[in-house]
Amino acid sequence: MRSYQTGDSSTSFHYGFGISHAVKIIIFVNICVFILVHIGKRLGLGFEIILGLVPSFVLRRLMLWQLVTYLFVHIGLWHLVLNMLMFFFFGVPLEELWGRKAFLSFFFFTGIGAGVCSILVSTASGQGQVIVGLSGVIFGLLVAHAVLFPDSIILLFFLFPMKMKHAVWLFIGINILGMLSSPGSGVAYMAHLGGGLFGYLYFRFEWIRSVLSRTDLSSLKDKWRKHHRERNMRKRQDVEEKADRILDKISREGIHSLTKREREILDKRSRMK
Repeated sequence: MRSYQTGDSSTSFHYGFGISHAVKIIIFVNICVFILVHIGKRLGLGFEIILGLVPSFVLRRLMLWQLVTYLFVHIGLWHLVLNMLMFFFFGVPLEELWGRKAFLSFFFFTGIGAGVCSILVSTASGQGQVIVGLSGVIFGLLVAHAVLFPDSIILLFFLFPMKMKHAVWLFIGINILGMLSSPGSGVAYMAHLGGGLFGYLYFRFEWIRSVLSRTDLSSLKDKWRKHHRERNMRKRQDVEEKADRILDKISREGIHSLTKREREILDKRSRMK
């Protein structure tokens, strides 16, 4: 068990082997999507194109959901394993420190921010690779640890002890060098840097944290449920009105006068009852 401290040593918390709720759910979803993508490959279905981040699809076809879904897509097994380990090690302490709501806000803020940065760079350079994975969020988590616990020690590459504040700058340098020297390598360097940038912006500007703190995902879910109930109620009322008119027709002209569509409406009404 390792004890982390902030730069002013005023607070500390312990990093153990437990797993927090949001981190557990996110890892589970990533594993499920990984299995789905590979089953889809065997069946000739390109789920990675639909769920991964394809800049041209987002801009031209308005497939905006990809800015969220790409975070849960991994193609290679080692990519999945390493990302989930990193997400576990650096995500659990922050969720325990901040709480689930603030942690999820940071998760989606850095993840979507990393996607936006990738789209901007991809559009400018003309590259069209599919971007997948949690790497941008993980870089944001690294920046968060560097801000909150700059003097905490990590084992860089599991071998070299280094302070968190120094390790982040090393990671930034490696990614900038990789982006400049190997732009077509298939590694989403800009997603990494973008996640780190948005992680820094989260701490740099109070208004960002204020806006995110007022964004309640559970309230959005409640609004969707309310909308779903109202829509079902309108459908039910529409069926009832049509069925009443059909019953009037039966009383005037007899049941044999009904069309196939009118019979289907009566059947639907009986099922609703």
